[in-house]
Amino acid sequence: MEDKRNRGRRITDRITEAYYELMKIVAENNHERMFEYYVEDDEAYIFKIVNSSPAQETVYPFFKQNIDTYMSECPADSIECFKKQLDKCLLRPMRTAFQLSFISEDGKSRPVEMYMVSIPDLDKKVCMVVGVMFDIRDEKGLLDSLTGTYNHLAFENKCTSLIRQKGTKLLFVMLDVDDFKIVNDTLGHNVGDRVLSQTGQVLKEAVGANGIVGRLGGDEFAAIVFGLEDSDAVDEFCVKLSGRLKNIIFDMEYSASIGMTTGDDRELTFKDLYYEADQAMYYSKRQGKNRISFFNSIRKNDITVPHNSCAPSITDVSCRMSDREIFSYDEMPDYILAVDEESRRIVFVNKAIRNSSVMTASQIDEFISKPFEDGFIDLFLRKKEQGNRVSVFSGKDHPDNIVAKLLGEKKLIIKLNHKDYNGYRLLKMIDLSDESKLNAVMRRIISYRAFMQNFIDAVNDTTEGLGYRNYLRLLREFYNADCVAVIYNGESAWDTIEEIHIPSAKIMAKVVNESVSRGAITDFLALFNDTGRVFISDIQSIEGEYRDLFKRMADVRIWSTSAVLLNKGEQCFGVIVVMNPRANSGSLDLIEMIGISISNSLFYEKARAEYEYRLNFDQVTGLRKRETFNNLGESYVEYDCSFMGVFASDIIRLSDINEKFGYMAGNARLRMVADVIRGVFTGYDIYRYEQDEIVVFCKDIDKKSFMGLVRIVRESLDDLDVSVSIGFSWTDKPDIARQLSEVRLMYDIEKDAKLKSLDSIMRNKVFKDVVSEIEKGSFMVYYQPKVDSRTGITVGAEALIRFFDEAYGVVGPIHFIEILEENRCSHLIDLFVLDEVCKAQKLRCISDRRVVPVSVNFSKNTLEYADLLDHVKEIMNRYDLPEGLVQIEITESVGDMDIVLINNIAQSLISMGFRLSMDDFGTKYSNLEMLFKFPFSIAKIDRSLVKNLESNEKSRIMLKHLISMIMELGIECVAEGAENEEQVRLLQQFGCNIIQGYFYSKPVTLDVFTSEFVEKTRNQL
Repeated sequence: MEDKRNRGRRITDRITEAYYELMKIVAENNHERMFEYYVEDDEAYIFKIVNSSPAQETVYPFFKQNIDTYMSECPADSIECFKKQLDKCLLRPMRTAFQLSFISEDGKSRPVEMYMVSIPDLDKKVCMVVGVMFDIRDEKGLLDSLTGTYNHLAFENKCTSLIRQKGTKLLFVMLDVDDFKIVNDTLGHNVGDRVLSQTGQVLKEAVGANGIVGRLGGDEFAAIVFGLEDSDAVDEFCVKLSGRLKNIIFDMEYSASIGMTTGDDRELTFKDLYYEADQAMYYSKRQGKNRISFFNSIRKNDITVPHNSCAPSITDVSCRMSDREIFSYDEMPDYILAVDEESRRIVFVNKAIRNSSVMTASQIDEFISKPFEDGFIDLFLRKKEQGNRVSVFSGKDHPDNIVAKLLGEKKLIIKLNHKDYNGYRLLKMIDLSDESKLNAVMRRIISYRAFMQNFIDAVNDTTEGLGYRNYLRLLREFYNADCVAVIYNGESAWDTIEEIHIPSAKIMAKVVNESVSRGAITDFLALFNDTGRVFISDIQSIEGEYRDLFKRMADVRIWSTSAVLLNKGEQCFGVIVVMNPRANSGSLDLIEMIGISISNSLFYEKARAEYEYRLNFDQVTGLRKRETFNNLGESYVEYDCSFMGVFASDIIRLSDINEKFGYMAGNARLRMVADVIRGVFTGYDIYRYEQDEIVVFCKDIDKKSFMGLVRIVRESLDDLDVSVSIGFSWTDKPDIARQLSEVRLMYDIEKDAKLKSLDSIMRNKVFKDVVSEIEKGSFMVYYQPKVDSRTGITVGAEALIRFFDEAYGVVGPIHFIEILEENRCSHLIDLFVLDEVCKAQKLRCISDRRVVPVSVNFSKNTLEYADLLDHVKEIMNRYDLPEGLVQIEITESVGDMDIVLINNIAQSLISMGFRLSMDDFGTKYSNLEMLFKFPFSIAKIDRSLVKNLESNEKSRIMLKHLISMIMELGIECVAEGAENEEQVRLLQQFGCNIIQGYFYSKPVTLDVFTSEFVEKTRNQL
């Protein structure tokens, strides 16, 4: 059953699942039974929820076809009703509520009300139907035990049913008890419960028989009222409700924020009414609490994005304030004025000014369209320079000032903000004659002081394991929010969250957690402006531009949010999000302060973690360093280990690979070996012990298991394109030093045997009859791209030889080139490579595909081969290629050969259509005289000059001038051996743009080179 339930959870729509979780909570709290039906299996379950888990389950297999049998004790009409509702739920995702008689545990028939939800899979087909059954003999299961009002789920379903029956000529009420947490904290939960009970009773008395009342959670109530025929009846209801609420008496003054909306026969759902009344309730909170607000009124006056006339024309002033910033300032109860000091214009006045101004709306627009007079802002700047960011201003004393012209003779507290808001000065003003605003300011000051003290306490709290929950708790209390979360920006995704929420926001928090774990917050991050802040007081403001985000937020009842990015320099560690703030919602300063503290902590945590990682782990393989093992000392084995298996591997001739092909090639082979060993010895201690040695310590492993792992890792390593020797040791008397000596001796013996075997194979199998091995296909040509670093387009390649052996796989030239040269038969390989390259180039020319030049290496021995030119000419005549498609690379070591001979060969090759390239330029025989002696058109910088480029200043100076001289001689410059981005950048800076190296690609087969490098870049040309 549990596997089936988990499967259903994975394919469920998240919002529907949240509704399902709510049903489980209600069922558990009211000791009611739940119903689950799995469509695919035609199987149903009826159970109770105990400690959040199913209990007392009854299974009904082949349910659909046997409903009549399973419900045979129920009345016939109940059976038909149940079947009809189940069929409806199976047609499409929906919710339904109905009544029937059901057989209880004692075998007796009882009336129940059943709420049923169909759950879709990813293809939007119904895969599961869930329901909860309430005993309605006395409606006990539908009621909140403390207040006697309907619980959340029952209220929503009752309202939906009533709206369907009676229409939307109704009044929907939301009520939130103000400062309820303070009541609980100061007077105790018993008093708090009494306040909630009395609130519920007052609402029921006010509504009477005209509607129903529900407790939605915590201190939040709702009611739906019918029969109020006109606005006078609505006003009478409000007066009656207010009067009754005043009768709630305890040791503090009772206060409640109330929001209302009227249906007015509009086509509305429960969710629509809830949204409107909830917004009106929040507005009451923001306006100072203890008041009633109607959605229609605040929508007209306060929840409307300001018209463009509020801001200057784009031709007059570069508009730097975003719409969302304007929106957040526009709804603040304080007077807000923004000025652009450069253009001497007022760029914004908020609604509070417009509603209180002595001017008309048209006069205000005309007035702010003109530049303000000199000295307007200076009055406040002088006070700021004197250290007074806040000052008292009287319009009576300064009648010519713009503030006075807008607001008359009001006496104001004016704050000149210490920040520039995207280049604009912001003046915040509070009317001293408005008592409610002064009281709100005083409450805010008191809240700030309490917050700061608590913040200091939280910073000094050294209790481990709390994470940042202390900070989140402070923010939730200060903003009186439903939920506050820190979402962390991980290595690859925003997928970790730490949050704190009020009990009634459990479902909201659950859905937010799941959204973050799926990385589904990209559209929310798009809301942030350049300052890294976002404030949405009403999600309707984003409905047009962010439709999907609006829907997701509305579904879990997030109506407003404030958020700040956790930035430190160029790094972003995450974001703090405050959901549904009911107090101090206009200010993000304290969120920013908390954010700075968390960002600093995360920055130093990350820096410390990176330092510790670099200290303890090898950067190439990700394995522990030998030093970390040495730090453990003898205690690693002596006191907590009965058996010990030690395994070690050594990469044969790794130093030769590094020397010949660069450290990137060597590191790639190290990583391959490390990945294999790590994959086999999972859970054991693995170290990169020496440059080419990896050691594994297997504590408390039996011999059979250890030898099994050794066998697996040997087979896996044999499949790699690198030769590795291994050693191993197992004992029931652990001794690290002795066992390390044993495994090293073992892998040294194996290494010697492999090298002798490989050398023997190369000599006996290849070099006794090179021509035969060529004909058998044992030799293969690989291609390493040459790339124009400015465009990323492949402009050429170097052809390189490889040998394939059935026992050892692909063998690099490091194992056979010297032997070839010793036996003076390297010319056979060079001519074979030339033939293969010309053949491939001809095929591409015939098929009219893109062709890039390919260079072929001629060794010193090849150039000394007497019949070289005849063989080359025969190959070129056979394929008849256009000039320039094949290049010949000649090493600088020809510097000690006969100059006349080399010159004659070079001129002959050029006459056949080849371009000549000096290979390994800058090594043993390096001097610019070589470029004068021989007709080279290309010079290839040797990898030895490139590998230390980023760390060696002398190398940079020398290479910079070397490249400059090559180019001044009119010779094309190519660099090989580039392994990282910094080397490529420096080579570009010095003027060398054609680059070959592992940064772009290792040598690859012809098919891979053609498809991945030649054809892919064709479209870029």
